[in-house]
This record gives sequence, structure tokens and C-alpha cells, in this order.
Amino acid sequence: MGKDITTVDIQFAPFLERMCASLLFFKGFQMRVSPGEPTDYPNLNKWFDAMETHESYMLTKSDYYTHCWDLPPQLGGCTFEPSGEPYEKAINGERTLDGTGGRGSWELPLQPHNGGIEPDWTWLGDDDAAKREAVERVSANNESIARFAARGAGRKGFPAYTAPLADPNAVPNDAMLVGISSVLQVICMALLEGVEKHESTMEQMATVVVQEGKEEFTEGIVKSLAYMRDRVGVPRDMRLPAARQLRAHVNWAIGKILDAQ
Repeated sequence: MGKDITTVDIQFAPFLERMCASLLFFKGFQMRVSPGEPTDYPNLNKWFDAMETHESYMLTKSDYYTHCWDLPPQLGGCTFEPSGEPYEKAINGERTLDGTGGRGSWELPLQPHNGGIEPDWTWLGDDDAAKREAVERVSANNESIARFAARGAGRKGFPAYTAPLADPNAVPNDAMLVGISSVLQVICMALLEGVEKHESTMEQMATVVVQEGKEEFTEGIVKSLAYMRDRVGVPRDMRLPAARQLRAHVNWAIGKILDAQ
């Protein structure tokens, strides 16, 4: 916590990182702010800024969403306060912090710094770099990811796990695999070339899913995509900018399918 990084910084980093996420999510208590925003904790924010100049730290850094879903099972549960609800919903992608247009925070176009909740990782480059990372991570393991996503339309595993997003024994619904893989291909193309260029392709695919697959299949595809979206972990699967782009583009695809019903 001086001019050079020390073992004290290394020991404090994971605790402070989780505190910034969980206290905001559960209590509405904000420690870390977006660049230029006023704060009661300027030195803490400067410390995070300094830590984020170290590649060794950046490679291990997680995001608020991952922390807030990982933490309760480790602690035996966390208690919500009403003041945390707007932040909880924004971190979970359900709505923007300011409630603009009634839209979710995981919808395109994405707000900078998730609407003032979590500073963007600007050291990783621009949005195009984040999109390329998301595509690389998905396309490099497409078959396994599709099978993982198909758990959303399959059977829950036994025994159940206390972590709500963990279900390693779940049985995927193999009938969804081709549909999931096809939608993921369009999502990847939209990430690389822009959703505007692939609006009609996704709309056509949505029409096929709804008309040819019927209600049960359509519901299964939507559940599978949402299952995968909610389990994109940072940094396990990809870094935050890429995760934000992937989550938002998956929601774009889900929206097209729902609109086609």
C-alpha cells in the first residue's frame, strides 16, 4: 500500500474486491466508484487503480456478478437490505441502475461502467477487443458450451448443491444441441460484425425455432441460452468486458426469439 506492491496488497486484494461487490449488492453500500465520480473513499479507489496496473492482478480479477453469486454459499448466506435492491437488479442484469426505459443492464447498448456501478476494465482495450475475446472463448469450445447450456432445458442434478448456479450433475437436453449451437453461431457473427448486420438472420432463425420447433422447443432454447448467460464466470470463462458483451448479445438473441412467438 505504498509506492511498490507488497504482500499486504496481495493479501488484501481479494477481500476488498469481494467487499466492493457484495456490500453494494446486498446493502447498497458503494466503495468503488466510476472514474471522476465523488467518493468518501478516494484512497481506496486510488489503490484499486494502482493494483489494476499489475498484469498479475488483472489476470485474477473477478466481476461483481460472479463475486455476489459465489459468496453466499461460502458464507452460509448473506442478508439483503432494501437499499441494495437497485444495485442487486443492475448487477444481475435485470434493470439499469437509473431505470431508463425499463430495460435491463445486460441489454444493448451497454451503459459505460454498468451505469455507474462497476468501473469498466479500460486497460483491456475497446469494445471490439472485448467482442473478439468473447467469440474466441465461445467458438473454441462450441460443442461443450452448447451441451452445458442444454442443461437449462434438461433435468436438475442429484444431489442438489447449495450454490444456486451450480448443478454439475444436471442432465442436458440433447434435443436442444443443434438449435443452441446455431444460435450461438449467429451471436458470434453479431459480436464480430454488429447486430445490425445480423438482425434479419437472427429474426429468420427465431421464426424457424418458433414455427418448426413449436412451444416446448422454443421454451427449451430460451431456457438454455439464459442458463448459459447466467453462468458466464469472470475470470474463469473470460474477462469482464467480454462477459458483458456476451451476456448482452445472448439477451439480444433471446429477445428475437421471444418476439417471434
